[in-house]
Amino acid sequence: MIDHIQEKLRRIRQYYKENKIMPTYDEICSLLGFKSKNAAFKLVDKLVELGFVEKMDKGRIRPTEHFMGIPLFNSVSAGPATAEEEVLLDRVDLNDYLVSSPEKTILINVRGDSMIEAGIQEGDKVVVEMESSTRVGDIVVAAIDGAYTVKYLDQSPNGQVVLHPANPNYSPIIPSGELKIFGKVVGVVRKV
Repeated sequence: MIDHIQEKLRRIRQYYKENKIMPTYDEICSLLGFKSKNAAFKLVDKLVELGFVEKMDKGRIRPTEHFMGIPLFNSVSAGPATAEEEVLLDRVDLNDYLVSSPEKTILINVRGDSMIEAGIQEGDKVVVEMESSTRVGDIVVAAIDGAYTVKYLDQSPNGQVVLHPANPNYSPIIPSGELKIFGKVVGVVRKV
């Protein structure tokens, strides 16, 4: 889904959570800063097309079962199997779960295996918060002379930046050229 639709949907979801009712077209205009109802109608049509809302009579909309995200159930044992009653706790939008600053967050595909001991594998997508403050120990996406890598951020005793892999088959990188910390890794997405 296009980022600007995601942000609008996030704000409508927030309205729904706070007010326990879906906004009217006028309220959508106010909530999202639209100057005309036509923009609200177009957005609602797109949300209907994507399956998040349904149109009702009298110009109202209602959420579908997908509006608030995917169902989140109590738990499952990763140890011995246990009999546990299945309890729906909530519905979760993975964007809300993984992303605290949507305007600064992107996904990046991972190539290579230098971060496998940090749980980041070839083919994963890392959730990266750009322009985020970083500190020693964070996993970052760094640009060294324009070439990008994902590594642990560290500092040598003399204050020099060191980028550490999470795989003993790779050596730490001590940048000698231009270094820019592109962003901090705040999550990993993997399809199994």
